[in-house]
Amino acid sequence: MSKSPMQVVQAFGEGMMSGTDSWKDVLADEITFTGPAAQADGLAAFIELNENFMQMVRGNRMKKALEAGDFVVTQVEIDVAMPSGNTITLDMNEWYEIKAGKIQSIRVYYDAEEFRKEMK
Repeated sequence: MSKSPMQVVQAFGEGMMSGTDSWKDVLADEITFTGPAAQADGLAAFIELNENFMQMVRGNRMKKALEAGDFVVTQVEIDVAMPSGNTITLDMNEWYEIKAGKIQSIRVYYDAEEFRKEMK
């Protein structure tokens, strides 16, 4: 039995927070990522981007999640340690597209102004 889109996204999130590589099992080879501060096209590029970002994550809180057809939309707060030593909280909306039990694309929306200021 195949996983629902929500179960795929949950496996992705749980895998990332576990510190294992299990999150990679639910990614399509041709995955695309689009966000206000970064983009990635293809599995290798996404893994590199995600691994670099996850090193900065200090915590997260799922606020809402909605499944609609092949899509899962989430609202999550992510605490990010910045090179300056400050920790900022990003209030993100994430759009996941799931096909054949794999994440095909992720689009992330958040106000990147504070993130950009901290990265200078």
